[in-house]
Amino acid sequence: MFRKIIFLIFYFSILGCQTQGYFISDSNLQIPESRKAITAVIGKPRFVSLNGRELVSEYHDNQFKTVEADQKVPVRYFTSVVILGARRPYEINVQVIRQSFETETKTYVNTGLDEGLSQKRAKLIKKAHNYSLEKQQKFDGDNPF
Repeated sequence: MFRKIIFLIFYFSILGCQTQGYFISDSNLQIPESRKAITAVIGKPRFVSLNGRELVSEYHDNQFKTVEADQKVPVRYFTSVVILGARRPYEINVQVIRQSFETETKTYVNTGLDEGLSQKRAKLIKKAHNYSLEKQQKFDGDNPF
């Protein structure tokens, strides 16, 4: 009986700790360089956290075309990107959140995460990160010290 209780506690603690979205592992760029690569994909962010590790895009449709905030479309999306980890290599979490317009309250309500769009967006961000890594100089031959 005791083993069953421990197993259930362990099982539910693992299930409760999962973060949704798509992850990019082993990002070796510095935080400012990561932000540049992310903004190259999502555009000018609507929100940036104080530490610069969380960026939220403007509203867009399922083709990633910008939707104005005051435009009344039935469904809109926004992308949330969070850079995780204390030091390099960082892990980047990409989530594309779906919002639906409710006619009764005349507001948008979060209806969940779109896994397919999250994966597409993460692949574009990963490609931008790889491009930034290629441009980055590892060693300055003129000024080594």
